[in-house]
Amino acid sequence: MLWILTQNQQTLIHVQEVSVSGKKIEGMILGSTSWAKMLGKYDSNDRAAEILQDMMKTIEEHPNATMTYRMPLQ
Repeated sequence: MLWILTQNQQTLIHVQEVSVSGKKIEGMILGSTSWAKMLGKYDSNDRAAEILQDMMKTIEEHPNATMTYRMPLQ
């Protein structure tokens, strides 16, 4: 289970899927309807991809754990 604190630190959200869309990182929320929420916006697509890789590393280091990931401010 992955909880993410958004970049603006205004929302803590449980996501099922995370993806890079240009300079943005979005989280997919599943329920009776599915929708995406922007988790953070960065200076470049490369920076957004780097953050996604950091998320993946964090998940791999803590398998079978519930965790919270803070989106970097920059």
